[in-house]
Amino acid sequence: MKKTLLILLLSSVVSFSQNHKLSGLLFGDYFYKVSGDSSSSFTEYSQYKKDHQAFDIRRVMLIYENQISENFKAGFSLEGGNRFLLNGRFGVIIKTAFLEWKNIFPYSNLYIGYFPTPAFVWGLSEKVWGYRSVEKTVSDMRNLTTPVDLGISLRGSFNKEASYGYSLMIGNGSGLRPENNKFKKFYISLFQKLSWLNNELYFDFEPESGGRQIRTLKGIVSFEHKFYTIGTEFLMQNRIKFGPNQEDITPAALSLFAHATVLKQPKTEIPRMRVFGRFDLYNPDINLDNVYIEHFITAGIDFSPLPGVHFMPNIWINTYNPTSDSLPERKNDIVGRMTFYYIYK
Repeated sequence: MKKTLLILLLSSVVSFSQNHKLSGLLFGDYFYKVSGDSSSSFTEYSQYKKDHQAFDIRRVMLIYENQISENFKAGFSLEGGNRFLLNGRFGVIIKTAFLEWKNIFPYSNLYIGYFPTPAFVWGLSEKVWGYRSVEKTVSDMRNLTTPVDLGISLRGSFNKEASYGYSLMIGNGSGLRPENNKFKKFYISLFQKLSWLNNELYFDFEPESGGRQIRTLKGIVSFEHKFYTIGTEFLMQNRIKFGPNQEDITPAALSLFAHATVLKQPKTEIPRMRVFGRFDLYNPDINLDNVYIEHFITAGIDFSPLPGVHFMPNIWINTYNPTSDSLPERKNDIVGRMTFYYIYK
């Protein structure tokens, strides 16, 4: 009897481990603001004055996956960090909650619920940059695209090797907030993945009341080797009738980045030390001649004593360059950081 109970218990544990998966990640920093003052920018450290220093957690995530059957999987994740404050304390939000129907037809999966949009995790953007733990992609950092949304999506490839594919999505367009209007946001991306070259073209469209519209065009090109990646991301957005006098607003951004392995784990191909760098150019409205053109720069070292554990000393810089003498000076934000990042499974 005891042996039978033990066998049943062990089989239940094995079945649970096969069908259910828990994982997560955490990244944060010790940072010191070397230069700059609190400004109206929406970047990570613009609100802090010079000489401010602190330990910070920017993201912690708990991810749960349930393999319901061969073709159905449910996903759920929670996220906390310095962006989600409740009564001055770190808070937690629902990050994703979705159902996936695999192979609804050949090489294509259907998703319904709350999940990342084609602009980020399910596109190429975050994958080729590869250092979300250091900074968001340029479009996310500048709040030009929606990272997660509630809706329905079809994602797949045009061939068995998945070297060519697509993502289609219809969502609320409200991101982390509940929907407050009848209009929906439409997303589409087309990608190419080869052994050394990745390309993606992305477009989204969101109508609003009063004839207002938001249209975003984004592209990514990256050259990838076994031990290094060089890439660029460019974006232009047209916000029709969003100006004070119903004029159009047209922000644009360009990002150049690279990362490379300089040291591997003993007797493996797993990176032990990498270097990374990125330069962004951001113009909040190319139609105006009295704006601050911002340049973002980051560079650092990624030391990984064990797979999934990272210590990354880096520098974070955002500069403000006025295009008109009538604009007051803004001091550049310069921050030194020791970023820590680990993945738990």
